[in-house]
Amino acid sequence: MDFRGWVLPERVEILESSEDGRRAQFVVQPLERGYGQTLGNATRRILLSSLPGWAVWAFRASGVVHEHQTIGGVVEDVHQIIQQLKGLVLRVVGGEDEAKLELVVREPGLVTARHITANPKVEIINRDHPLFTLQEELPEDKPLRTELWIDRGRGFVLADQHTRRKDDPVDLILIDSIYSPVLRANFTVEETRVGQRTDFDRLMLSVETNGAMQPEEAVAYAAELMAKHLEYLRRFGLGNGDMAAPEMQLVPVSEKIRDLVNRPLEEFDISVRSRHTLEKGNVRTLGDIARRTEEEILQIENFGRKSLREVEDLLSTHGLHFGMKFQEGENGELFLLRESADGEEE
Repeated sequence: MDFRGWVLPERVEILESSEDGRRAQFVVQPLERGYGQTLGNATRRILLSSLPGWAVWAFRASGVVHEHQTIGGVVEDVHQIIQQLKGLVLRVVGGEDEAKLELVVREPGLVTARHITANPKVEIINRDHPLFTLQEELPEDKPLRTELWIDRGRGFVLADQHTRRKDDPVDLILIDSIYSPVLRANFTVEETRVGQRTDFDRLMLSVETNGAMQPEEAVAYAAELMAKHLEYLRRFGLGNGDMAAPEMQLVPVSEKIRDLVNRPLEEFDISVRSRHTLEKGNVRTLGDIARRTEEEILQIENFGRKSLREVEDLLSTHGLHFGMKFQEGENGELFLLRESADGEEE
């Protein structure tokens, strides 16, 4: 493609950054007139809505069976404790999508995130964050024991949107979760000079995070996600012009495979949480999984890489894989659509 005559950005700079590394201001210049608003709007929307993070989605506490009650010896009621749990800033390492934390206290005083038992898989960013206040010493054999259930997600998820698995404890209390690591994102567009012209744009982007992700990481992720979506439009243009479409062939599949791809997910050995999340994304059969790519499966809300590995193993067990293309024949036969190799004979 010919981009001669276009003025493209010469540099992206960090104008200023806070000492704690959570706030930064970036400048992109020069840009053709109007592209400051185009890039600024798209980047801001992605930063505020689409970046992944980790949060507490459920918890258990000694003697607590629902959120409309108080806890003996604790100043705050359960509703107030839930508000504090929503403010925990976490980061799970090692590629895990789920984790659990345990908090065991019996001494009176303010209980903060520092009292949470250390877990090598979970990093607590705001360790001084208050959780609740214990006003009296508890018996040594009856401390206040709390479990925090953590998972990976995007944006803001209401408590009733979380998936409760059949094997979850009955006293598990689901809470609203704030996954987004970006607290604020704003931009301004100013005029800048290129040669004798002063009508080019300079984009000023300000980003503040909660510490689970650096501003530079957040901007880079947003840009990569935007580029990923634009890539499909670029391929569309190439496929209808510069790139010839590959020849395809229909390969009949066995009756066993035809039966497998039509069977519902509940008939397979897959976790209830993964199945419910897939069903929310309108993936209800094994064939629905096989027809999608890994990227398409990961785009299902709250479906992480740990669950992806689970369904990938399921497909492999039955001789299937992601990205398969099936086509039904006139008499109910099922064919696999695939690219034909040069010189291949059927």
